[in-house]
Amino acid sequence: MTSPLFVGIDVSSKHNVVCCLTRDEVKRPLSRFTITNNRPGIQELKDRISKLVKKHGFEQVLFGLEHTGSYSTHTAIYLQQHLDFGVSDKLVYALNPSLIKEFKKANFLDAPKNDRVDAWYIAAKLRAGNLPHPYTWSEPQMALQRLTRARYHLMQDLTRESNFLLTNLYLKFSDYTIAGPFKQNTLGVTSMAVMEEFTSVEELVDISLDELITFLVHHGKNRFDDPEAVARSLKKAARSSYRLSDSMADSVNLAMASSIRVIRAIQQELKVLKKAIMDHLETIPQTLDTVPGIGPIFASGILAEVDIHQFQKQQQLAKFGGIAWNQSQSGDFTANRTRLIQSGNRYLKYYLFEAANSVRVHDPVFAQYYAKKREEPKEFANKRALALTARKLVRLIFYLLKNNQIYHPEGGMPQNHK
Repeated sequence: MTSPLFVGIDVSSKHNVVCCLTRDEVKRPLSRFTITNNRPGIQELKDRISKLVKKHGFEQVLFGLEHTGSYSTHTAIYLQQHLDFGVSDKLVYALNPSLIKEFKKANFLDAPKNDRVDAWYIAAKLRAGNLPHPYTWSEPQMALQRLTRARYHLMQDLTRESNFLLTNLYLKFSDYTIAGPFKQNTLGVTSMAVMEEFTSVEELVDISLDELITFLVHHGKNRFDDPEAVARSLKKAARSSYRLSDSMADSVNLAMASSIRVIRAIQQELKVLKKAIMDHLETIPQTLDTVPGIGPIFASGILAEVDIHQFQKQQQLAKFGGIAWNQSQSGDFTANRTRLIQSGNRYLKYYLFEAANSVRVHDPVFAQYYAKKREEPKEFANKRALALTARKLVRLIFYLLKNNQIYHPEGGMPQNHK
């Protein structure tokens, strides 16, 4: 059989640098060229590779490119889905940039860094073997991924803006989140109304109890079991809080009003995304939402990042999601304290931890496991317990997706999903 053609592509926003290697030539490229990163460019790539295939009789072509976010997406999709190079076997690999970096470091200590060299190293890595699962394209999964990743970024924005709001809230009303009635739901509708309506703690102290009760009932839509107790708690927290000068209070109120508008806008966009995510999830067969605590949002966030066919073992899925621990061992010494690896898919890691935190509340098996790990005499007990619970959840997710089975809590037997 004729040796395969290895095509390394270094992708950028404007251009793709291409290097073609064979099994025979160790360093010298069979061909090297640069194309634009657009439709005419990808067509030129097709024509050039097709000519090489025809001229040298290659029966297999391996394409490799670094997974550089959106810049590599179109190229990978066209190579895998739309282009025919006249060979019976075509494989496309979207490689983690760190994989190429380590390959370069392992083989050449002082290698230069430029697009031509990088394309060569990508092709050389293809030739060296030990490659990940080939790239696959799933339109429903990619569409869902755009939505779940957008939600992830909005949640990061919401957390950052909320934290900034709380710093200003402490200046304005220092005991609000410590002794106030809304410390468990500081960003709730009624709590936000209090922040906006009362410009100083003095106003809360001076308002009559009946007026404050009426205000709370109105904005809380009569959902408080004991609005008078809420009002008294709020006034007590106001009396014990620090006071601000008028000029300082004006600046703090303006900053808080800006943060509140941003938070409300983000919350509205999250509602829109939630509806779209739920609609897309209905088009994807899955069983993750049979696990108590994994609703459509967490199920979508996991499914959008995972092609279960790429993983042969649950350990591989855990490492891909960043839920694996570094080892520190030398001779007879083994470190007792280790950290989670820094690599892995950050979106998947986020949704796995969020799902684990929800499942440990709703499922008795995971609740018991979390409580057991939290009680162990270790540092960072809560974070450690949640990470271990997420790792346990990965094993379940792998099993359910691999076997297309429904989860039955408390040791029930899983069944095939119809």
